[in-house]
Amino acid sequence: MAETPLFRVILRMEIQPGTQDEFERTWWEVGSAIARQPANRGQTLTRATEGDTPVYYVITDWADEKSFRAFEVSEAHVEHRRRLGQYRTRGEMTTTQTVYDIPPAHQAQPPRGPFAQGAAQPATVPAPRPAPGGRIAFVGLGNMGGGMAQRLLDAGMDLVVHNRTAAKARALADAGALVADSPADAARGQSVVLLSLSDEAAVDDVLFRQIVPVLVPGSIVVDTSTVSPEYARTAAARLADAGLRRVEACVVGNPFQAREGKLRVYTSGAEQDVAEVAGILDAIGSEVLHLGAPGTAATIKLIFNLLLGAQVASLCEAVAYGVRTGLDRDRLLSAVAESGFSSIVMRFRAELMRKGSYEPAFFRSTLMEKDLRLAIDDAAGAGVALPVLDTVRAGFAAVVAAGDGDKDASVLIEHTTATAPAERGAS
Repeated sequence: MAETPLFRVILRMEIQPGTQDEFERTWWEVGSAIARQPANRGQTLTRATEGDTPVYYVITDWADEKSFRAFEVSEAHVEHRRRLGQYRTRGEMTTTQTVYDIPPAHQAQPPRGPFAQGAAQPATVPAPRPAPGGRIAFVGLGNMGGGMAQRLLDAGMDLVVHNRTAAKARALADAGALVADSPADAARGQSVVLLSLSDEAAVDDVLFRQIVPVLVPGSIVVDTSTVSPEYARTAAARLADAGLRRVEACVVGNPFQAREGKLRVYTSGAEQDVAEVAGILDAIGSEVLHLGAPGTAATIKLIFNLLLGAQVASLCEAVAYGVRTGLDRDRLLSAVAESGFSSIVMRFRAELMRKGSYEPAFFRSTLMEKDLRLAIDDAAGAGVALPVLDTVRAGFAAVVAAGDGDKDASVLIEHTTATAPAERGAS
């Protein structure tokens, strides 16, 4: 009997309805490429029936876990994930290893690899890939942090959490998380700490003043806070000097997506460190892409926020123009949202503007101004001027100065249209 693999990976994928044929063709190409990996021992794609959502299971076998983990962080795997990601809406990964392998009685022999052909009932213990060290500390439970923490709990991970405003931890406590009185109490004894903080000053205070002193060497800090690329590089170096590791994990999405594990996650740092917390990243993200050295993930996150700010500002100015010339504001917002000139971001913000729904904020204006400023300063350091976006930043700075910094960035429309006629005359 041929030798059987010792490590099996099972991936469940929900895909967009109507894309089954394209998905299956793409998987065949991807699977054929994976099959050329020396340590790969074969793959199976299975279509399942689970309600109205197309669901597939990919079962892939490897010579050992080390071989799979090395492939998992390779550029080839990143490209495979990118190709399949366009069809995938959500999913999860399970790894299994043989506990016992009992062949039929006439072939009785000592236990060997998993799922040996002819085995009566191979006994495996599938379980979500655990976080290193068991329990995870999560500090910073704002809109995004709270959603990510809840998602990790739903994925079966043990959390100890802390937030400056204790009330924001109540729902997580009800869901099974332990609540710590301070960042240091949350991090003490944990080998993985996740951060979701508002700015660099908060990271300096919470991470370097309170958390770093209680961590043991080798611990990993997964930082999802939006900071400048230069700060990200400096933070990685400071942690390395303390014998700690930093995984830069910049997330793109909204609080709903955070709660559902549908964020796009961009990582920077040592590939082996990213691989060590891959189970956590896969739980919060529908797509995880490793970019390289510290600061690269922070750069792409700022670029996305530049585009977000520019879209919001351009929509506000266009509506201000339309309102001043006599168009109905609600009709104009709906027309733009439904047009070919729109985007997911613009449709979402247009609806908030139409309803005047700015609190609770999905993305606070003060954070928008901060991110635009960080990006403009970093671009200037690279010799790139961003005059259009600097004007956008000034607009959000005015929103903050007017006292609306805690409202969603969509509130910019109220400031932009302030000089337009109060009445909304039909066109």
